[in-house]
Amino acid sequence: MLRRQVSENMTSQIERPARPRRVLFRRYGAPSVLEIERFAPLRAGAGEVVVRVAFAGINYADVLARRGLYQWAPPPPTCVGFEVSGTVVEVGSGVQTLAVGDRVLAVTRFGGYADEVVVAEDRLWKLPASMSLAEGAAFPAVYLTAWHSLVEVARVRAGESVLVQAVAGGVGLAALQIAKALGLRTFGTASSDAKLEVAKEHGLDEAINYARDDFERVVMERTGGRGVDVVLDSLGGAALKKGYRCLAPSGKLVTIGAAQVAPAKRTPVSYLKAGVELARGGLFHPFQLITDNRAIAGVQILLLWDELALFRREMAELFALYEQGALRPVIDSTVTFERAAEAHARLESRASRGKLLLSTEE
Repeated sequence: MLRRQVSENMTSQIERPARPRRVLFRRYGAPSVLEIERFAPLRAGAGEVVVRVAFAGINYADVLARRGLYQWAPPPPTCVGFEVSGTVVEVGSGVQTLAVGDRVLAVTRFGGYADEVVVAEDRLWKLPASMSLAEGAAFPAVYLTAWHSLVEVARVRAGESVLVQAVAGGVGLAALQIAKALGLRTFGTASSDAKLEVAKEHGLDEAINYARDDFERVVMERTGGRGVDVVLDSLGGAALKKGYRCLAPSGKLVTIGAAQVAPAKRTPVSYLKAGVELARGGLFHPFQLITDNRAIAGVQILLLWDELALFRREMAELFALYEQGALRPVIDSTVTFERAAEAHARLESRASRGKLLLSTEE
């Protein structure tokens, strides 16, 4: 009871906007459809807290939702955003582990592009003392995806090798850091030498510019024809098929996205191009997998929403590595709500290196 009273008394000590803002789109389309609207202040229900958001992570799923290509997103008007960091400003009844003033990160099922969010207690984590609020918002989606793919699905072991596609992106750099911490030999692809230099700063062993070199040929040459034990694919299409051919005996390919396949627009021409690229990825019959002694798995961490025990176990492992200094989120840039469209355009153009964030500062 005392904790609850203290929390309620502290509410007035943390500034809250009279009319919070959120970024949303009312129709599908280009980044320019994003706009800002005001809404009524939120209240915490039983087992919930209100978080005054400092930063929201921007993910490729947000881009797909804005284009109308993310089937799990609610229809417009839609406020996307799957991860935020900030400060607890209100605590609902029954909450035992959090108090007003706590610095937290949270996973949200949409709605993260906002000044305030309401989140269930079990979907929040207190930030480690050394973790900044910006790092907190850059952490959950990419590190959970990378950890789940490499550790839970691929079951990597020290001494094995991994090829990370788009290694300079948010998930790519997270996977690279995790792989190095676990003792793996790392191969990584990117579309420019500048991006590869960023990855090298985080320990990349074998850098491949796929815009200039055939990554399949390079991987096979550098492994003496054996191939790698794991491929983490975020490109799809022809790159997925080539990645499969890069696998060593008993190798595993984990696909986490299809950036090269997703249509740029909701038009017949874009859908046709996407279909052609999808077909280039090939079909994999179970008998082929048996003959090749290889495996293919898929990961969409946002669809594991109800696996709370899994989330919390994986986050505990990731926080431990963070506190050891093995993991450090790489932030490409931070923009205000008014520049959300610029951030989406940058992510779509594949120009970003690391994580893009929205800041609630006006």
